[in-house]
Amino acid sequence: MKILTPILALYFLVLFPATHLVFPGNQFVYEFWHILYFSLVLAGILASKHTSFQQLGFNNIGKSLAQGLLLGALPVVAVVLLDGLLVKTGLSQAELFVGADLRVPEEMGFNISPAGNIFATLIVPFIDQVFVMGLIVNNLFMKGNTGRVIIGGGLLYPLFHFNPSIGNLFLGMLSAGLLKVTGSIIVPILVHSGFAIAEILIVFNYPRLISILVFFI
Repeated sequence: MKILTPILALYFLVLFPATHLVFPGNQFVYEFWHILYFSLVLAGILASKHTSFQQLGFNNIGKSLAQGLLLGALPVVAVVLLDGLLVKTGLSQAELFVGADLRVPEEMGFNISPAGNIFATLIVPFIDQVFVMGLIVNNLFMKGNTGRVIIGGGLLYPLFHFNPSIGNLFLGMLSAGLLKVTGSIIVPILVHSGFAIAEILIVFNYPRLISILVFFI
């Protein structure tokens, strides 16, 4: 899709430096400007019929919803089970976890409002996945083999978020792989939401897990 070139150029060469120069101290703009851009781009290309919902990966709705809900529940359940395991084995009393309850979510950059958490766990994953995976990865890599798609998606995802963390790399590779295997963007969206909910649970309800999952959240 030829329109991808100006979309990516504007994102990386204009908006990213401009946002950080004009709004250097605005935390909300710093965290969510890309979501606004992704939304406007998706709305624009859909309205102009440069792409369709099907081309973005909205296929096999019923089956994909079932698969996505099942896979998306796994990280949430894993958080509860992992914390329970730490308590059951007595490891929760180890020096590594001392003071875990004293961590303040606000100081870690997490919004404590219900609306903010809903936005972070439902809206952001939807827009993120549809733009990065449904639009970009679908057009750049989906004609290649599965390995190429997974590696490409894994590298692009942290690049788009300017955050080369293990968590972003893993999420990008997983999302690209699921998109390639299922042919639907719905599964990566719901899995991303599952990880976002798990992150919120860790920060607000199971803070001791931050000590062992610090590279992923």
